[in-house]
Amino acid sequence: MARLLPPLWGGPLTTAALCLAAPLSLVAGPVPITLQSLIVCLAGALAGGAGVAGVLGWLALAALGLPVLAGMKGGLAAMGGASAGFLIALPLAARLALRWQTGWGWRPTLGLMLACHGLLLVLGGLGVAWRGGDVPALAMLLPGAGVKAALATAVLGLVGRRYS
Repeated sequence: MARLLPPLWGGPLTTAALCLAAPLSLVAGPVPITLQSLIVCLAGALAGGAGVAGVLGWLALAALGLPVLAGMKGGLAAMGGASAGFLIALPLAARLALRWQTGWGWRPTLGLMLACHGLLLVLGGLGVAWRGGDVPALAMLLPGAGVKAALATAVLGLVGRRYS
């Protein structure tokens, strides 16, 4: 299926959106709460493989030390912290979001967006556990994940109606 964002735009727009979201984070537990998971899910659904490439490009910028991670952090040390599992899961969640189709109703779209956020939470939780962090504290991320999945569903519903 052709994606709504062409590859020439999808990758760079994804990287730019993720970079712009870096200062928008709330530190409340072992990992910050960000909009980056929402961006990743939308990028995979709307830009396809280019969205996944955009996520990987953003991670490469972070690895080079640019302050593009939550809280304006960058570098390998920041990437290896409590959020490491989430960072590993982000391109995988974008890849999972590739399954979205413009003709889908809200139920399958919401199910997919919840699955994408669930993947992020599971792999992120494994990363927190591996680092010896407070895994039960990640429960505070559940409401936000649900809200972001619902918001992604609404955006995809509007876009899907417009372009189906």
